[in-house]
Amino acid sequence: MSKTVKLDWDEAKEIADILTNTENPDEDYAITENALAEKWGIDTDTFHEIANGIFQMIDFGMSPLTQTPFVGISNGNMWLAKKEVNQQFIHALINWATEGEDIPKGSKGFVRTITSGGKPEFDITISRPKPDVEAVS
Repeated sequence: MSKTVKLDWDEAKEIADILTNTENPDEDYAITENALAEKWGIDTDTFHEIANGIFQMIDFGMSPLTQTPFVGISNGNMWLAKKEVNQQFIHALINWATEGEDIPKGSKGFVRTITSGGKPEFDITISRPKPDVEAVS
């Protein structure tokens, strides 16, 4: 869980507009402020603080028993709320790793390098299974 990424004001405003069901095509903070005050009796500063706190608790993990991937809110060592990661997420990850290109059958696949501080940290390899390999679920 990364505590360094913060929810910016525009992101918080957009979330507030959705949660308060507010039409705000001009991105006017006053409209958002009024909607928050009407619905929950809070201002944008308070909403931003709450939303940012929750945002920093978003986590990803694997069940050690089932190897099921989860995304949710944790306190760092325990899930407070979680949701199983579905195939749509997995496909989005593959699409990101392959930069949207199809993986031809028989190819070696794609390697995407993750960097940190301008230096390679991880390689992610995406490839198709060999025809004689059985899937494990």
